[in-house]
Amino acid sequence: GLVRANNLTYLNETYGTRVTNLAVDGRFSGSEIQIASLSGRAGDGTIQGSGTIGLASAAGFPIHLRLQFQNARLARSDDIGATATGNLTIVNNASGALISGELQLGEVRYQLVRQASSEVPQLAGVRRKGEPLPTPGREAEQAGVPSIWRLDIRLDADNRVFVSGMGLESEWQARLRVQGTTATPEIAGNVELIRGTLGLAGRRFRLDSGRVTFTGDRPPNPQIDLVATSDIDNVEVGINVTGRSNNPQIAFTSSPGLPQDEIVSRILFGSSVTQISAIQAVQLAASLNSLRGSGGGLNPLGRLRSATGIDRLRLLEADSATGRGTAVAAGMYLSDDIYVEIITDAKGFTATQLEISLSRTLSLLSQFGSNSGTNVNIRYNRDY
Repeated sequence: GLVRANNLTYLNETYGTRVTNLAVDGRFSGSEIQIASLSGRAGDGTIQGSGTIGLASAAGFPIHLRLQFQNARLARSDDIGATATGNLTIVNNASGALISGELQLGEVRYQLVRQASSEVPQLAGVRRKGEPLPTPGREAEQAGVPSIWRLDIRLDADNRVFVSGMGLESEWQARLRVQGTTATPEIAGNVELIRGTLGLAGRRFRLDSGRVTFTGDRPPNPQIDLVATSDIDNVEVGINVTGRSNNPQIAFTSSPGLPQDEIVSRILFGSSVTQISAIQAVQLAASLNSLRGSGGGLNPLGRLRSATGIDRLRLLEADSATGRGTAVAAGMYLSDDIYVEIITDAKGFTATQLEISLSRTLSLLSQFGSNSGTNVNIRYNRDY
């Protein structure tokens, strides 16, 4: 018989992939479906394809599909968005299941998310209630469409790979090859900086150079080499990030040359270490130990935050406008969209701040305290 369909929609909620106006024209021939044409819209681009899909278990469900992408939007979510042009071939035969091809990336946007966000591990060996147990020793005989596919895909992007978040606004170019399997992909190649800036402690650093090298590790653990500089108080300060992504090393340089604590002091407070207050000195010590990745040394804020499970802990200097003395501020994320912080000193001052994210750009801020009264503000924040 024949298979014809129009105006179908495919949706992948994980990556935000949405293919609309999907049309299929095919026919059955023995134990396979011959797809004469397959077409649809993905964003402002298109997807077209043709090929065959085998239905015979004895033959191992052979598949041979060819897909062509033209500026197709393959991902669109809060964290990542991407368009691509190129070809992919999906094959399942006696040699195994393989997805291969070459894609030229159009515009890619990746948003760095807040560290330590919740992750749900995938459990192995789970079966649905009521499903029969597999016969011991016959697992290899279970035939079906493969759930794990080998990969051999080249990804190229001359520019317009935008990475933002956590103070970073940057554009990159990429030359990558994705191999391994869909369960354990192996990425090899380079991602190189074109331009960008880095915001740190309220200061703007320009990215002078950047390179991320993937070496095929599983899971991916690329080598990072990033240099950012800024002029602070007539001193050129540099931040160098090197090492693997799971254990980056951060070092500071300056011209003229200064000690590490002096450089960090200028970054955090805009002044020499000899001119900062006692409260700032504690913050400086905590920052240095955090950047060094050391478990020892003076880091009272980090130790207390870890012990209590608080998301954010900081010291505040006295504020004569509100009558607040030297205070401690402790905050926690009640959910991904709600953050609450309590500020208190040793003289009876107490204030509570509540931040509710209404959308990606709009937040509701509320503060009420013993001396400062109550106020509510709307904050609009957008990256251009």
